[in-house]
Amino acid sequence: MREIASTARAFATYSLIPYLGILFCPGAVLVGGFGVVRSFRASDGGDSRRACSLSVLTGMIVTAIQLLLWWILYKAPIWARGV
Repeated sequence: MREIASTARAFATYSLIPYLGILFCPGAVLVGGFGVVRSFRASDGGDSRRACSLSVLTGMIVTAIQLLLWWILYKAPIWARGV
């Protein structure tokens, strides 16, 4: 169970890289979600469940921020032309 939590935590950490981190956001959400489901089946899920839940939450928040950054990157040339 700890391996899943550490993998989810790694995905969430790598998702914090500006622009490139959007590649890791789905992994943080998917692996973290899998870890949360798995922690309910295991008897010792306390800390691992918390780490996986935080990874899912971080992945979702960072996905929204990354999409905003990509949108700004797309719109910046249009704004610079004044159109």
